[in-house]
Parts: sequence; structure tokens; C-alpha cells
Amino acid sequence: MGLVVMAEAETAIKSLLETQVNNLATTTSIWAILAPSDAAKPYLSYEVLTEQPHNVMGTETAPTEVLFQVNIFTDTFLQTVNVTNDVRTALTRFSGTTSSVVVQDIFYENRNDNFDESDRDYQRTLDFRMWYEE
Repeated sequence: MGLVVMAEAETAIKSLLETQVNNLATTTSIWAILAPSDAAKPYLSYEVLTEQPHNVMGTETAPTEVLFQVNIFTDTFLQTVNVTNDVRTALTRFSGTTSSVVVQDIFYENRNDNFDESDRDYQRTLDFRMWYEE
């Protein structure tokens, strides 16, 4: 029996953010979960918060629902606004195949802002919900 490779939400998220590089020209780098302490701003990180497969009679069915965050770190509030617009353009209402992951839809849900005094950076967290096929 051959190896079965399942699609992962992180694969789709990273692919969408990276392939939309023209839309994300305001960002220097994209990191999974945690950026290095010396990462040049502005940069993004992303992480899956919850992943919920749907089950019917003990069998997983498509699609799988995922709540994920994209975190923005910048030097100015204006950069934060510009990167937010770029990320939302790249992800909101995307449907299609990216890096062999079939994404049914992505919805923008929420945002939270923060200013970190110790790092002197503006931070914004964007929440998205995605449905994809494993």
C-alpha cells in the first residue's frame, strides 16, 4: 500500500500568501507560527487555531473547517493598514486549488490590534475561516 498524503491547511495558507507576492509587496517575509527575533519588518506569521473535520456516521467527510490567524508586524500604523489590505485581498473568498490543496472558500472574520512597547512594533491579528478538502 502506498503512502497516503493528506492535504494540510498550513500548506494552502502558505501557498496562497506566497503566490500572492505581488499583492504582498509590502511584506518582507512570511513565517509559520513564529518569526525569528531578528526578522525584518514588516513581516507575517500564520497559524492554525482549530481544525475541525466533519464526521457523518463515524466517517470524515469533506470539507474540513479551519480557523486560522495571520499576524502582521510592522514599524508604522500605515504599514499595518497596507499589509492588512494586501492579506485580505490575497485570502478573502479564495476558492480553487493551491499546492494540491482544494480550498472551497476562505472568509475574513475578525481583527485585533496591539502595539508592543518593548519591540516598538504595531501588531495586527487577522482571523480567517477556511473550508478545504483533505
